[in-house]
Amino acid sequence: MRPARVLLPLLLLSLASAGCPEGGTSAPAAVAIDAERAWRGLLHQVEIGPRPSGTPENERCRSWIEAELRGIGLEPVRETFRAQTPAGEIEFANVWAELPGTSPRGGWIFVGSHFDTKRMPFRFVGANDGASSTAVLIELARVLARGPKPALGYRFVFFDGEEAVRQEWLGEDNTYGSRQHVKGLVASGAIERVRAFVLLDLVGDKDLKLTNDTLSDRKFQEVFAKAARDLGLGRHVGGKSMEVRDDHVPFLMARVRSINLIDFDYGPHNAYWHSAQDVPENCSQASLDAIGRITLRGLAELQVLLGS
Repeated sequence: MRPARVLLPLLLLSLASAGCPEGGTSAPAAVAIDAERAWRGLLHQVEIGPRPSGTPENERCRSWIEAELRGIGLEPVRETFRAQTPAGEIEFANVWAELPGTSPRGGWIFVGSHFDTKRMPFRFVGANDGASSTAVLIELARVLARGPKPALGYRFVFFDGEEAVRQEWLGEDNTYGSRQHVKGLVASGAIERVRAFVLLDLVGDKDLKLTNDTLSDRKFQEVFAKAARDLGLGRHVGGKSMEVRDDHVPFLMARVRSINLIDFDYGPHNAYWHSAQDVPENCSQASLDAIGRITLRGLAELQVLLGS
């Protein structure tokens, strides 16, 4: 991901400000992920080492994600494709699994994370940038799969190739996996049934405070901020406002209402982002617990909001 220097088309701004009907009552009381298991998941990914797309380590991480999903009782699907990059042609593969809903009207809420790490001239293990959100997403899937059947179904998507191959985020050298996934949804017509996309990225910072991403849907931001406050976790929301390019952009371009739950302020003056300091010592199990609680509560609220 990167902070954008120019605004996206007005389409995105209109989507971000669009309202939707209020529905029902507040979601149920707090539900939590197993933060200790999420922390072990973060450490496991770091132990694999750097995980850039197209490498054996990236495949090891993907296989681990698939095994975790099967252990939950979900059936992982690989979405393999090849794309030209500044480093030549690379084979990418997303992984996703679905939890069907019960609503006769149908529809899905997508929840995503990227699991690749950026190619760097040093050992970059991405404890926060890739591992934290991936570990949390697995635990979110575990909780939701074992809970009551949702009205709107969930698709849990683990994207490959979010990171740019070059040092700078330029043109289409980024979001390879999410662009491919959205392309497939559009081609099949399934995009019409995607009611929301919730992206997690950089959620393990010891000093977790979610950035106010100005591309994200404003109503969704209100929902997740209120969820945090209702849980006594308001200190983790209300960060600085900025436009962040990430895996939610292809969904926004396809007119899917989306939110990026990200803390784009990692370390002093964001010094740990894309650095050798992105290690477990600069992350926190407590942050994984907080974002897990906030996300579960926010998703429950979205079920009410979108199901009305």
